Amino acid sequence: MINSSLSNSFIYHMSMYLLPKTTTDKLDKQRRTFFWQGGSQKKKYHLIRWNIINKSKKHGGLGIKDIQSMNTRLLCKWWWKLETGTGLWQSIVKKKYLQDHTIGSVKHRIDDSPVWCDLLKFKHIYLKGREMLVRNGRKTSFWTDKWLKDKSLCNVAPILFELCCDKSISVHKFLVQQGQLQFKRWLTPLLFDQWMGLINDIYSHTFENSEDTPLWRWNKNNLFSTKSVYDFLTKENSSNRFKSVWKAKIPYKKKIFLWQVENNAILTKDNLIKRNWVGSPTCHFCLENETIDHLFFACPVARITWGIIGTCLGTNTIPKNLTQYHSWITQLLPEGKGVHICGCVAVCWAIWKCRNKACFDKKTIKNPLEIIIHVCSFLTYWASLYNSETQGKILEGVQALLVCASRLMTSHPSTTTTARLPPPSSDVVPEDEESD
Repeated sequence: MINSSLSNSFIYHMSMYLLPKTTTDKLDKQRRTFFWQGGSQKKKYHLIRWNIINKSKKHGGLGIKDIQSMNTRLLCKWWWKLETGTGLWQSIVKKKYLQDHTIGSVKHRIDDSPVWCDLLKFKHIYLKGREMLVRNGRKTSFWTDKWLKDKSLCNVAPILFELCCDKSISVHKFLVQQGQLQFKRWLTPLLFDQWMGLINDIYSHTFENSEDTPLWRWNKNNLFSTKSVYDFLTKENSSNRFKSVWKAKIPYKKKIFLWQVENNAILTKDNLIKRNWVGSPTCHFCLENETIDHLFFACPVARITWGIIGTCLGTNTIPKNLTQYHSWITQLLPEGKGVHICGCVAVCWAIWKCRNKACFDKKTIKNPLEIIIHVCSFLTYWASLYNSETQGKILEGVQALLVCASRLMTSHPSTTTTARLPPPSSDVVPEDEESD
């Protein structure tokens, strides 16, 4: 709803004008409030930074669009249309602003219109994704465009670029002058050798008597897309570990939950204390401080739960966190990658539900088997989302887990909850698994 309504209501204005930062900040505040609070007037915690939420799902976010990045990508589109399209406005802009200059060499002038000034502010982003397929060289800047190497020549030979008297020269003009460029001073032997090397590379390139063609490096089909620009602007410090979360066949709400767990952003007591909550930091199931890793993996209740699952899978090890879980389950079920996330979410969600009942309803669990039953019920319900073959395997696993859990519970008839099943003999993942 945020993307379809709150973000798209002003998309036309963003495609034509550069929005002031004060405007984008106000719009972002409204969207943040709606995301975390919905229609409620009661303030709620903002658990994850907005710039992380703005990233695409494959880069670790939720795909809620960042307004400034949307504005940038929509304005970059005009540069591509200017280079590849034909029409009245292209003719006017080329006559008034470009004249004999290339896109890479055009600069701001004092008589530029406000709209053109806004476009110039994002030209450097556009040039990062665009490279030129040079034929006659008329549309290609010799120094600032990517055409001969993976980088522009001004970055390949920065000292030569600074010494050159004509920094805006096109490739075509360079060829007409037969490579006779003027420099501010005599070149040292080292710089002269570098210049001669560039000359040899240039004349080894095949030129044709046809127009240059711009190519878009950030798309496989070499065509510009605003999505590719947005991904480039939001991909810094991103991770691919969420790819399996979004591909998992589980309810969307559970995907969001696991995404929050991966980002350490659910309201366990340690996170509440960071937000000035006053209360006991101890876990509801034991006397240790409650954190995400503790609640889902290190707490005695969680250890017993994972211990039962490990016993059912034929191992005496259990994971200590989500990172270890991925290597642990991959080693035990190498052919079941499609259900790894499903199993993890089922366990974590069952523990979370029991924890909340203990916290808010004062209903403590009497037997760890309660959590296993919750896990099995979730897996049984979600199995219908898979194909018939995978569904059958999940249901077989559920039955095996119930049989194993009931056998282990009856073989340890202790009166205390945490003593009904001792922890596995080794609760540490082997070194070879940790290294993964």
